[in-house]
Amino acid sequence: MSRETRSAMIAAACLGLMGCSQTEQVKVERLEPPLADVHGIKELAVLPFADRATGLDVGSPVAEKLAGVVINTGRYRVMKIDQVKKRLAGAGINFTYPPDAAMVRKIGAALGVDAVLCGELQKFSFDETGGVLKAREQVWTDEYVRDRGGNVISDAGTGDEAVPRKRMENRVVEKNSLRRSAVLELEVRMADAFLGNVICAESETESGSWQGTGPAGIAKIPGREVIFDLLLDRAAKKFVRQIAAHPIEEDRVLEHGTFHATNLGVELAKNNLWDEAMEKWLQATKAKPEESAAYYNLGVAFERKGIFDFASKAYQNALTRKPQSQRYIKAVAAIQKLMKDLE
Repeated sequence: MSRETRSAMIAAACLGLMGCSQTEQVKVERLEPPLADVHGIKELAVLPFADRATGLDVGSPVAEKLAGVVINTGRYRVMKIDQVKKRLAGAGINFTYPPDAAMVRKIGAALGVDAVLCGELQKFSFDETGGVLKAREQVWTDEYVRDRGGNVISDAGTGDEAVPRKRMENRVVEKNSLRRSAVLELEVRMADAFLGNVICAESETESGSWQGTGPAGIAKIPGREVIFDLLLDRAAKKFVRQIAAHPIEEDRVLEHGTFHATNLGVELAKNNLWDEAMEKWLQATKAKPEESAAYYNLGVAFERKGIFDFASKAYQNALTRKPQSQRYIKAVAAIQKLMKDLE
């Protein structure tokens, strides 16, 4: 191989490495818009749920749980459950699930909200099984540890007295075990209180299993009521993704630039030091205003924080400095769509 050929290959390899080092992929958690079209809905009421599963009439606690999860999103004003019951009783409204469009409109007129949430607990199965497990453990024996002369070896006790050292050995022992498992199915629907039409309807299923061995392990297993509440909370949170913004994790790209602060920011972000990274990118934009990568990276950081107007401005600044960048064009379009979807 000639010297010229080797030089050309080295140059090509260097260019390839430079191209690979121009971007870095990172994991970013950001808000995803509601899966259903809930534009214009600001205030809602959660109606008592039908209980088809337990026979214990837990419809009101189910509604309370769902209402609490919805309130925590910060997306809606939610009427209190006792106020819902009082107004429905005052209007003489009784309904079975699912209410038809005419009943939804009647309920909406009585409550004065934009939409109602209703549903039913379709299933809650709970199973508890016990048994005996065999396990190999080190246990104390009645024998003592002796030295070569046959004398019992002692250790210092809590006081001045000597405590003979007992021998331990591996043995197979039997221990009681307990396993609790449950499955919960919850159907929830949102209906427009003025039109009566169903905006979204989902059936969510959650299950879990807990097992403990020995008295201490069994004591740590949650009971039936705790398990019910845990699975209900999971199902409610899963449904709320339909009607409210929710966090998702996705792969995003950060760009290296020509200024050292830009590249240092990328390294900090890779190590989840986003606040420090933002400081470096801000330094880069001040020291080198033409550094488009710093603006773009700031956009990713602001989007991660949920500060979407700042993210949009940062992406726009990056695009102004490099109008031909498809990455910047897509970032600007995506953030504008996200802001609109979250209105």
